[in-house]
Amino acid sequence: MRKLMSKKGFTLVELMIVVVILGILVAVAVPIFGAVTKNARIKSCKSNQRVIKGNMETFMMTGAADGGAITLGAGTSSDISSEPSFKALFDGGNLPKCPSADSADNNYNALVTVEATKTTYTSTCKIMTTSAENHNG
Repeated sequence: MRKLMSKKGFTLVELMIVVVILGILVAVAVPIFGAVTKNARIKSCKSNQRVIKGNMETFMMTGAADGGAITLGAGTSSDISSEPSFKALFDGGNLPKCPSADSADNNYNALVTVEATKTTYTSTCKIMTTSAENHNG
């Protein structure tokens, strides 16, 4: 008489089916995670740019250190950060920075205007993306 072998474990076919199903789930989840991450960075950038604009306008309305006269020079970040009126904002760490990427193609710009003197400052945020969309804050 033959001994009846009890079934233990899974067959190779069953294991392969599980691996295929897991592969499909990963293939769907990875692009969705990338899109969610990109949208979170864009929203963070836009929020930070609004804070930058608000801080600059508030600082301007308080009279600033040099009597309220703000000259931004060529309008670059280095010109503004060295300007006495805004030096306290930059040195104090009161202006947030946007999430950055290494590629210069991924710029998200916001134009900050201080209405009292018609002075402008452009805040640039570089984030990871595959398109050249502009998101203004």
